[in-house]
Amino acid sequence: MIKKIIQTILGGANTLKGRRVKDGAGVPTVLLHPDSDFLRGQSAAEPKKIERKVFRIGRRASSQINYPNENGPDLLLFERAPYTLSRLHCQIEIDGDSVFLRDMGSRVGTKLGGRRLLAKKGETVAVEVPKGTHKLVLGGRESPFRFHLEVL
Repeated sequence: MIKKIIQTILGGANTLKGRRVKDGAGVPTVLLHPDSDFLRGQSAAEPKKIERKVFRIGRRASSQINYPNENGPDLLLFERAPYTLSRLHCQIEIDGDSVFLRDMGSRVGTKLGGRRLLAKKGETVAVEVPKGTHKLVLGGRESPFRFHLEVL
C-alpha cells in the first residue's frame, strides 16, 4: 500500500522527477575508448573505465605534468597551440542509473553522436547519454580528440 502511494506521488512505478529509473537499478558501466591514431599515441589516452561520479577531461600544456588544482581534469590530453580543447573541456557524470555528458563552456564545443553541445561562455550544457556506444568528439570537425563512449 505504501509503495503504491509513493508510486502515485512520484508519477508512476518507474519514474522519479520525470526521469525513468529501473527497478533494482545499479550503477551503469561507462567506458571511454580512444578513436584516433593521435590519441592512441598519448599514454594518457588508454581505454578507461569511468568509476568516479564526475570524470573531467581537459587540455594540458606541453610543460604541464600535473594540473594546478585538485578540481582539474582526470584525463589530461596534450595539444599544441592553436588550441581546440579547453583546460576543462567536458565531464562525464554518473548519477544513479543515468549518465550525462556536460560541456564545461568550451570554446569550440563537444559532439556526442553528431549532436553538438556548445555552452555559452560561463555556462555549461549537458545531455543524457543512453545505453550503447556513442562517438564523442572534443573540439571542431577535424579534431583528433575522438572517442567511443560506451554505456552498459
